Amino acid sequence: MDNKDRIWRLMARSLSGEASAEESSELSNYLHYEPELQQQYHMLKKLWDVNAELHSTSIQDTNEKTRVKSILKKAEEERTGIANEEEIGKDDKEDSIWRFLFGRSFKLLYAATITVVLVLYYYPRSDSKHIPERKQEVVAVKNGSRTKILLPDGSSVWLNGDSKLYYDAAFNGKVRKVRLVGEAFFDIVKNPNRPFIVYAGKINIKVLGTAFNVKCYEDDRDIETTLLRGSIEVTENRSGSTPRILLKPNQKLIVPIEPASVVLPKKEDFKILNLDKKLKEGEHIETSWIYNRIEFRGENFEELARKLERWYDIKIQFEDERVKNIKFNGSFEQETVEEAFNALQKVASFKYKVYGREVFIKSSE
Repeated sequence: MDNKDRIWRLMARSLSGEASAEESSELSNYLHYEPELQQQYHMLKKLWDVNAELHSTSIQDTNEKTRVKSILKKAEEERTGIANEEEIGKDDKEDSIWRFLFGRSFKLLYAATITVVLVLYYYPRSDSKHIPERKQEVVAVKNGSRTKILLPDGSSVWLNGDSKLYYDAAFNGKVRKVRLVGEAFFDIVKNPNRPFIVYAGKINIKVLGTAFNVKCYEDDRDIETTLLRGSIEVTENRSGSTPRILLKPNQKLIVPIEPASVVLPKKEDFKILNLDKKLKEGEHIETSWIYNRIEFRGENFEELARKLERWYDIKIQFEDERVKNIKFNGSFEQETVEEAFNALQKVASFKYKVYGREVFIKSSE
């Protein structure tokens, strides 16, 4: 059995609740290093979860019952067909994987076949009192990982480590809305009739069709929005007389984060920086993480530590205050944790020790 077969079998066992602790751990390791597999597993899990919700909801309308019974009958016929194929003994590798996923467990066939039809049938009919509440999807990326997802409207989103994206599972309203905690790069499908809004901390970012990066970590001092293509409108999301800031391509907006009880600074307190137009999209510091690089320019050790924690999935402890103020310039791509800190030691004087996933740093003196 090759690696691909093994991964699909682990996914099937995990979704059907049959995976052992060892198999769950093995699958987690595979998904950690394969963002595309992680996205496929996420999509399968979405189908499974929505199916469970719909299956537990009673259907009162007689016509609706008839429709569902018809769908179930077709699914049963499909399942029976798959079982017959197994008896014939076909040995095609790819077909055998799908038979394992959908033939061995009728639950999975139900999740993948029935759920799609039911979701399309029920969710648009928001006026029906028998329809379950719209489900909120959450895509979470842990430290040390990065992933790409495709939203229901076809828009692409890349999520950096320690980030979460929230959105309506149906995603069929007049306004496409998502909420971000962390960092993401958006490449939005243009639709003038359905504006796209990103809620990021205290700001709202409204777009029609564009590509931009948003950094909104709860433990950072600023919210940053970097526009590469198209146009975006940024507003503060609480006050009625909020300033509206329009960004042009190759501009970066920096919004200071204030305590929750304090309104954002006035428009003149925002910082708008112009990026180097000669650089290609993959060469900007703000979006280097999409291309598996971490870059830093003039950041002190405390600020850099937060980036390194998200990048390497580690915890950094400073043993004195003075070392926090050391500033660095550089970039890492394939370096290990120790290789990264050894490189930093070549340009600054400090000591460090690594204990598992924790790094302790102190001044040399």
